[in-house]
Amino acid sequence: MKRISLRFRLMILMTCLTTLPVVTVTWIATINTRESVEKEMIGANESRMLWADQYLSELIDQIDVLFYTLQINKELIYKMTAGLDDMNSDTQSQNHERLRDMLITTFFSNARKIDRLTLYSHSTEKALSVSYADSGTIRPLNIQENAWRRIAKEPVSMYFKQTPEGIYAYHSINRFPDKMFLGGISVGIRNEVWQEVVHILQSEADSYVFLMNDEGELLSGSTQRIASSEVLDELHTMDIPANELVSHQSEQYFYFMERIGDGQLTVVKAIPLSTVKASASPTIRAGMLTGGIFVTASILLSILFSLRITRPIISLARTMRKAQLQSFEMKSVKSFDEIGLLQHGYNLMMHRIKELIEHEYQYQIEVKNAQLLALQAQINPHFLNNTLNLIGGMALVKQAPEIYQITRMMGDLLRYSIRSENEMVSLQDEMTHTRNYLFIQEQRFAGRCHTVIETDQEVMDCRVPKFILQPLVENAFEHGLQAKEGAWHLHIRILLIDKRVIVMIKDDGVGVLPEKLALLRAGLRNGSDTDESSVDLPGPRRRRSIGLRNVHTRLRLHFGEAYGIRMFSKSMAGTLILMKLPYADNKETERRDS
Repeated sequence: MKRISLRFRLMILMTCLTTLPVVTVTWIATINTRESVEKEMIGANESRMLWADQYLSELIDQIDVLFYTLQINKELIYKMTAGLDDMNSDTQSQNHERLRDMLITTFFSNARKIDRLTLYSHSTEKALSVSYADSGTIRPLNIQENAWRRIAKEPVSMYFKQTPEGIYAYHSINRFPDKMFLGGISVGIRNEVWQEVVHILQSEADSYVFLMNDEGELLSGSTQRIASSEVLDELHTMDIPANELVSHQSEQYFYFMERIGDGQLTVVKAIPLSTVKASASPTIRAGMLTGGIFVTASILLSILFSLRITRPIISLARTMRKAQLQSFEMKSVKSFDEIGLLQHGYNLMMHRIKELIEHEYQYQIEVKNAQLLALQAQINPHFLNNTLNLIGGMALVKQAPEIYQITRMMGDLLRYSIRSENEMVSLQDEMTHTRNYLFIQEQRFAGRCHTVIETDQEVMDCRVPKFILQPLVENAFEHGLQAKEGAWHLHIRILLIDKRVIVMIKDDGVGVLPEKLALLRAGLRNGSDTDESSVDLPGPRRRRSIGLRNVHTRLRLHFGEAYGIRMFSKSMAGTLILMKLPYADNKETERRDS
């Protein structure tokens, strides 16, 4: 009886020792599970916020391109100031017709996102509007009494305003030299755009979505069922940084907040904390049930197999302690139970260690080979550069200045390419490199190639990534001009617009088909591998170049999501590439790089 009692006490002790860790782990796992589910829900909402950010950023970029396309149209600006006045004269009537045609073309190019386009002339205090139902009506407009009044105070790139007709985006038109106020542009955003934003964000039935402009005003795309005025009051007290997703928890709500673009729009999603906590309840109950099952199983296994598994584990541990990596000793598997699995896992681990060591040796050999190849590649460009200088000197001796000039330009191109002291260069250096490339092309295609370059010297000291301009000019030749018969025309223009450097590269080549243009634009938006070399562009197949996507990605990595390139093209009518860069003087850029 005494022996049975001792065994019973031993079983109770083993059961307690086995069950206590399981209960503790189950309790910790339940807490971690609840936090994990809450984090998963928060992570899902952060993903939706980023999705909405991308959607609205594309909307802002599209409207921004629309505004600047109209603003840089000299014919439109001239006719705007002279053509919205008295319609009695034939000349002004023609101006009106021309303005109307330009606005209608622009409107239908962006009709998927906007439902009205209005052009306002401050000199005549009149506005011309086009829409699906209105092909161009001129009406008097007093901008001091409505949402337009903000553009009359100072130059404004873009702002959104709630009107009785819906949400409108506004842009002021100012003369470049003296910022004189000339007029403005407004576009009405389609209601489907804001409905799509709410559809993206409102994943929970009792969540709230708030859309606000840069003045903190609530826009009509917000959830109509607002919890209380306390929520809105709390939103107005929060400091939301630009282009950064912020999470904030109050006593009743969990907020996700982000300012889009340059702060023109602010998106806020509010979820009641009760909803966040309730989402974890089913998982917690399942965890408790699982923990109970494991406790029961632990009690049974501790009673039946505690003595049986002790000896093989000790044997395996001794083998692992004595094992040497050089010998890679394997453990013979004598059973197919848990101990056998441990022994098999030990053998796999030793085999994997051996493979990793062999792989490391092979990697070291490949690194040495790569260093040797890199050294050889560094020698060849310097040899070629010296050879070009020798050819140029011989050309001067033989009185062949044309050959000397070409070899000198080729030497400059090669020297610029192999120069590696800094990734960032001045826009002047990049333009000089591009001029050298154009000089050689003009010599190759003498009489056919005509280039026009216009630069604003104020921005030429800006620091930009190396090789962002010449690859785009090369694309114009490779994919646009060389497939065209007759004379070629290439126009490069660099100017400063509202603290941003705009680079325009326009050719009159064969252009791009609409479906191919859509693929190229999708590659720029999504960061995919679609570029000139992977799309069947007009003209013969060319070598793989740096590509539009590469330049666009490098600009966004250096300067942010607000910068990059845009592409516009029409089959057999040419291609226009717009590059947007931040404006900063040389000293400011050097401080930022350092």
